Amino acid sequence: PLSPVLHLGARRILAISTRYDGNQDEAGQPTIYGYPPPAQVAGTLMNSIFLDLLDHDALRLERLNRLLESLPPEKRDGLKPIRLLTLRPSQDLGRLAYEYEPQLPKAFRFLMRGLGTKQTRSPDFLSLILFQPDYLQKLMEVGEADAEARGAEILEFLREDA
Repeated sequence: PLSPVLHLGARRILAISTRYDGNQDEAGQPTIYGYPPPAQVAGTLMNSIFLDLLDHDALRLERLNRLLESLPPEKRDGLKPIRLLTLRPSQDLGRLAYEYEPQLPKAFRFLMRGLGTKQTRSPDFLSLILFQPDYLQKLMEVGEADAEARGAEILEFLREDA
């Protein structure tokens, strides 16, 4: 996901991810017990397609920046480190989506329950396909609050010289 902006010559990248970085307590709590239901498998696959790529690119960019910084400027062949600021939600969007599942049409709820979302506390698949107005409003509120909480950092990033 970072490649296009790098090819266009970006010196700074502000990336907004939907991946929630849980804390240590949450990481130690399994979201399912036993065999994973199809919804959990689908959510994990979707995360690997959409979210893991950003994390992978960010890690590679960080490594390249460290490598460039370890070289004297005359050996960098004109390359410069690229600043990356990644913003992430302060809440698990899958768990947030789960709260809105009862408001879905009956046929859709039946389908989702058949896929196993009642067996998991982190229905990532549901969070990717849920477009309920209330849920989208909550997502915007979470995003605005998260941006406000990191406002000084974002402003500093945007004001930096390229």
